[in-house]
Amino acid sequence: MATSILSKRWLWVWTSVPILDLQDTPFCRTDPNLRFRQFVDHVLILNKTVSLDKFCLKFNLVDHPSYVKTWFWDAVSRDVKELDISIHGTESLNLVWIKYTNDESVSRLFAGCYVLQELVLHKQAGDNTTFSTISIPTLKTLFVRFATTGRCRHKLKINAPVLKQLNLEDNLTLEFDLEDVSSLVEANVTVSWLENRHIPLLKALSNAKFVSFHWDWYAEMKWRNFRPYRLFLNLVQMELHVGYGGWDLLSLFLEFSDHLEVLVLAKNDNCRGLGFECSWKPPKYVPECLLSSLSMVYFKGFEDLTYQLSMVKYILKNARVLKMMDIRSNGDLPLDSKIDLLKKLLMFPRGSKACQLKFN
Repeated sequence: MATSILSKRWLWVWTSVPILDLQDTPFCRTDPNLRFRQFVDHVLILNKTVSLDKFCLKFNLVDHPSYVKTWFWDAVSRDVKELDISIHGTESLNLVWIKYTNDESVSRLFAGCYVLQELVLHKQAGDNTTFSTISIPTLKTLFVRFATTGRCRHKLKINAPVLKQLNLEDNLTLEFDLEDVSSLVEANVTVSWLENRHIPLLKALSNAKFVSFHWDWYAEMKWRNFRPYRLFLNLVQMELHVGYGGWDLLSLFLEFSDHLEVLVLAKNDNCRGLGFECSWKPPKYVPECLLSSLSMVYFKGFEDLTYQLSMVKYILKNARVLKMMDIRSNGDLPLDSKIDLLKKLLMFPRGSKACQLKFN
């Protein structure tokens, strides 16, 4: 098009080229997406090529996906040999702010991903789906965030035999069906309420070595199904971020983790809720991990609260092989309070002679 300045005969030669490489940049847009949409529309209308060798399209996120669909089918109708579409702001196969046709369309999409190793899936309100099946034999990393609203129950089914890392955020009534995650090594789970519907998820994490849980509250759960055996068979490091109504589960999680070596405790921002202080009850019997494997404990956001002191005192007294208890106080505590707190901590008996107390 630039060389058409030299000859008018060259003015429309570009309408016959079999390769279209169209890229959007922030420098050519006044109204977001508008000028580029108009540009692509005009190019496709004026280009007379019956068969395209390549159609490359790189652009920013658009407000109306129907435009992209039109461009896509225009290229397909010309028997395009190579199709390259990139949307700035997304990486890999990240599926964020997607509105699907129906449940089946999601399953068909994943079924066609034969070599996919990492998947980021964010489900939002109004995406037309209530059931998601992720069956990908090559998947190694999965980030799933369910943040939809409404009373409709959603279901997540995962079959990923080589999955190593799972990050899951669940803020709705999500039901789980985890067929095969036997290779899982690391899991990060965030829920508002921990309840019975999460039991299949907890069972699926039994082979993981590193687990991080975030929850604010928990409902009465049917833990008796776990009593005959230990839940987290291979777990060596567990991190718990707990809100106001969930600290009682610490005792149960310790009972389920015979080989735990590192424990990280932290409180969520709402840990002082409704004007009441959090509570904690020690386990009836000393967990096996305290007697044989727990060597490092980190407590973040320590505020000299009764339940916190009780937990620290219990662990220091009963952890036989503990090497270090690292307590990091809340930055709001005045210096005098920190000194008094340190004196309290130093008075607690220790079950391990090798244990060092670190207070920051």
